[in-house]
Amino acid sequence: MKQGFIVFAILLTLLTGRAIASEEHHTPATGNAPATEKVTPTESTEAHTAEAPEKEQSEEEYENDIYKSTRDSVDAGKLFNRVLEHLNDTYELHFVTVHVPLPIMFFDAMGFHFFSGLETLEHSGEYSLKTRHEIEEEKKAAQFFKVSPFKRVDGKPMGSFWDFSITANVFFMLLASLLAIALAFKAGSRAKTHTVPKGAHNIVEAMVVYVRDEIVYPNMDKKWADRTMPYFLTIFFFILMMNMLGLVPLTKTPTSAIAVTMALALCTFFLTQIAGIRAMGIGEYLKHFTGGMMDMELPIFMKVVLIAIMTPIEIIGLFTKPFALMVRLFANMTAGHIVIGALIALAMLFQSIIVGFTVSVPFALFIYMLELLVAFIQAYVFTTLSAVFVGMMAHEHLDEHEHGELVY
Repeated sequence: MKQGFIVFAILLTLLTGRAIASEEHHTPATGNAPATEKVTPTESTEAHTAEAPEKEQSEEEYENDIYKSTRDSVDAGKLFNRVLEHLNDTYELHFVTVHVPLPIMFFDAMGFHFFSGLETLEHSGEYSLKTRHEIEEEKKAAQFFKVSPFKRVDGKPMGSFWDFSITANVFFMLLASLLAIALAFKAGSRAKTHTVPKGAHNIVEAMVVYVRDEIVYPNMDKKWADRTMPYFLTIFFFILMMNMLGLVPLTKTPTSAIAVTMALALCTFFLTQIAGIRAMGIGEYLKHFTGGMMDMELPIFMKVVLIAIMTPIEIIGLFTKPFALMVRLFANMTAGHIVIGALIALAMLFQSIIVGFTVSVPFALFIYMLELLVAFIQAYVFTTLSAVFVGMMAHEHLDEHEHGELVY
């Protein structure tokens, strides 16, 4: 662990010093236009071979446009936007100056397309990557609809767009799942041959017992706990592995993407509804949306009024639970990375090595250590709330069923 902190501190120091050194020259890394020159993105219908260099130059000049003049003044707004952009999903893996391409696959009106990377797509003569300006303008017009990052070179509309590309978030999510599976198999194989747990076997067994005895069993009946235990263990280790993997420098945190947390929340949502239907039957399941008013002895008018009031509340409550799961995990994992990025950006904002060594690096390391704790806490919270939601749906009606048997 100590070696990890040392490596992280060295990386922060090198990145801070490199950024400050580049600011003092006020020129792009490629030595092109000066930092004061701004570029306005334009839409061009020229051949794709002439369009690609313009796009690359636009991206480089956008980075240097953060600095507003040849004096040591920095546009804090644009600098913060660059920090946020590092949290965005990409079609490449970025390791300092090395870019590793990832496969791009998508459906559009012309059918299925596969490219080995962005460079292959750019040189295909059929598709190209949209500029930053084009994507921002389309997002404003599209509102909540997804905007395709690609466009046809001939200007024709792509029609319905379905992206199946292996992006950076998808790559690290798959890597986290493989690591979790490998850890489980290693612990399981060792448990068969060794009665005394050691190493990974000891860690995994302690976590499994904790999830079983402290999270799942206290929140639901043992019958349902044993049925759903594989799910809760899976989401706990999967979320934990994604959170921990995102703390490794130069990687991505899949749980800081709203789409990933939404998918996890939907899994809990569907499990909750399935447990409720199996516990009470479809009729009783639909009846519970009335808030129990159907079984109360009330005047018919009063009962109708109360049912009309309680039904929308119950339906809204049905969706607020997964929404809370989704937003809580997304916000907590994103916030820490934003704070670390903002602290590193302070050295660029003040253009001071002293600020970098006395403020950026120490405080970023402190937040990094705090994020280690948050990684475990968020896996615990998500699993606990999922168990509570499933237990509430099954336990209440299990009690009613048992009570009915006793009365009978």
